[in-house]
Amino acid sequence: MSRHYQQISQAFDQAARTYDDSYQSNRIMAWMRIQSLAALQAAFPPGSRLLEIGCGTGEEALALSQAGYRVIATDVSPQMIQTASAKAQASGDQAVTWHVLPAGQLADLVQDFEPGSFDGAYSSYGALNCEPRLQSVAAALAHLLSPGAPWICSVMNRWCLWEIVWGLVHLRPGEAFRRLGQGWIPAGLASESGRLMVPTRYYSPRAFARAFAPQFQVQSIRGMPVWLPPPYLDHLVTRHPALFSRLQALEFRLRDRFPFHSLGDHFLIKMVRVSEQAA
Repeated sequence: MSRHYQQISQAFDQAARTYDDSYQSNRIMAWMRIQSLAALQAAFPPGSRLLEIGCGTGEEALALSQAGYRVIATDVSPQMIQTASAKAQASGDQAVTWHVLPAGQLADLVQDFEPGSFDGAYSSYGALNCEPRLQSVAAALAHLLSPGAPWICSVMNRWCLWEIVWGLVHLRPGEAFRRLGQGWIPAGLASESGRLMVPTRYYSPRAFARAFAPQFQVQSIRGMPVWLPPPYLDHLVTRHPALFSRLQALEFRLRDRFPFHSLGDHFLIKMVRVSEQAA
């Protein structure tokens, strides 16, 4: 495993024990999880065989398994996989198969599965923002997914409207535009200590989609969230619950529209595997 993957793996290993608690207590992150799962279930027909990249503690994989999907779940962190597997055993869910595997090494699965073995794939909450080899991910997915199969990612966005406005209002331009830096940018990871940092790249929807072309074609883009604040500003909606309701209504109305779909903390991008002839 490369030094980059080791750094990512070690950080998420340290975060694994308290990872769920950190996010379940965050109202914005809990909202994002609900929205993400709803989008996945809307995109994938019931009973689909799915591949998850960056499964973390297995929340989405287990929820989808309980809804009748068959899931192969991967993550770079052994401790995250161990935590997810323990949750599966405790719930009696043995339908998910767990693999410790960096996204850039998905080619390791190619030898075990026939072309087009999966009906869809997904990666949530910015897992691929830490991946240095998106083209390798695209090549492996092109083998593993059947033509027309959905590929859905939630990706940390390069242009976050809330973050820019918040930073400028508080006279902190470095924070307002931190995502626009070149190369790897340290980003905080929810953990017990609160001090874990992981190297991160932020993408615009267009730049992210470019890494998966021509094997994959974009179908839709959604901001997530756009009008609600990023998770690290969750204290705002905790203090002002009425504000949360008003912003959520605005979110549902405008999050799929240009230009707002490209101005969220994350964007949810849906692509489909095109046929070899079309590619």
